[in-house]
Amino acid sequence: MNNHPLTFHGEWWVPAVADRDTRMIAFNPEQMMGSETKYTGTLTYYENQDSILEIYHVLSNFHSHHYKYNDVMWGRDANGHIFTLFNVVIQDRPLGDMTNTVFDVGLILVGEHVLSSEDTRFGKCIVQFPYLRNWAFHNNITDSNAGALTYFKMPLESTKLLEILHEDGCCWRLWQNQMIDRGMYDLTITQTTEFEIKTSKPLSIWSYTKQVEEFAQFLSIALYCEQNPTKIVMKNYKDGRKSVLLFKKNASVNPEKSSLIKFGLLKDKLSPMLNVWHKNYDKISPISSYLIDSLDKKNRFDVPDFLIIAQALDGYHKRFINKKDGRDVRKYEEQIDILLNQFKGVEVIKKCKINAEILKDTRHKYSHLYPDDEKSLAVEGDDLYWLTEKCKVLLTCCILNMLGLTNKEINLCCNLSPISQIIDSLPLEIE
Repeated sequence: MNNHPLTFHGEWWVPAVADRDTRMIAFNPEQMMGSETKYTGTLTYYENQDSILEIYHVLSNFHSHHYKYNDVMWGRDANGHIFTLFNVVIQDRPLGDMTNTVFDVGLILVGEHVLSSEDTRFGKCIVQFPYLRNWAFHNNITDSNAGALTYFKMPLESTKLLEILHEDGCCWRLWQNQMIDRGMYDLTITQTTEFEIKTSKPLSIWSYTKQVEEFAQFLSIALYCEQNPTKIVMKNYKDGRKSVLLFKKNASVNPEKSSLIKFGLLKDKLSPMLNVWHKNYDKISPISSYLIDSLDKKNRFDVPDFLIIAQALDGYHKRFINKKDGRDVRKYEEQIDILLNQFKGVEVIKKCKINAEILKDTRHKYSHLYPDDEKSLAVEGDDLYWLTEKCKVLLTCCILNMLGLTNKEINLCCNLSPISQIIDSLPLEIE
């Protein structure tokens, strides 16, 4: 990530808007659109933390009630670039301080003035992830020399790798872009893989960023490590004018060589998988988030690390399995038995040898559902750590099944993947 912040010197103001109740021009903060009072200041963008807006020579409490009336602040820097600032929060300053007013800024749109994050103005969104190309091209080449040959044989233009049309009119695409850098003595070809969202009607920044988050979670499951965007470009629906989102960037984890959801081997299944993911995202998101968070390599393991995954299994059963056969299963041990039986043909589940009663007792003990002195099969220490790892494998199989994969296809995913590495590291159990 870039450690050097970007600074923009210019004018900043709160836009006047029509009052939603009276349909009249609001007198707070200004009388009419275009006549807003503008203030000199500096916007500083940091990649890894909230950005800062400083407005000079204004009473520190002057803007507190003005900017809250609107969802945004606007700006224009000395080079003519225009800005919309979202999630603006004033910092506490000494009363009567006339040096400057300081705001924390959560999100910055460069190139467009909009009145809120729900202003429907954009028809396309282009996103870059640092390791998206790893997913699209790992395991696709079988011959050791094919990579170099393919590299120079591919046409020097954008190539569509994947297209998914959702029921709500949103289209997701993966593009392979190639750029030529012609030097005096050499020719350099660079390749990037981009995720694109295109819609049949204009949508808001909020709608697009939600879909970016959706795909980021799917990519994290596919590569089996946390993935986050590094660049987001918005395109105006009417004229295609580009705007750039500046946001707080979370680091992505460099994936292992082999992914979980293998792009080349399951390419024909990816479109229906991503359709299911999009349709069920609100239901699966909390569960997949717990799994993705648990994949982070931590220096210290503790009981909450186990409980998060144990509870996620409970949540998965309640949301995607319960009542499918007309039964309302509430007992945790029975839920686990149902999941284990569902994946009895999956090799990694066989090797985990999860005991539903031990898992139930352990979950109940650390959730304080049992008295401390009650006899149980609950485990602790190293055994608790390895039980958690086994539960991650089971939860991963649940998510793959939700996406529409058969047990045979789940075996294909788990083979030579980060899941197989977990299985290989399990301690030997004495029969």
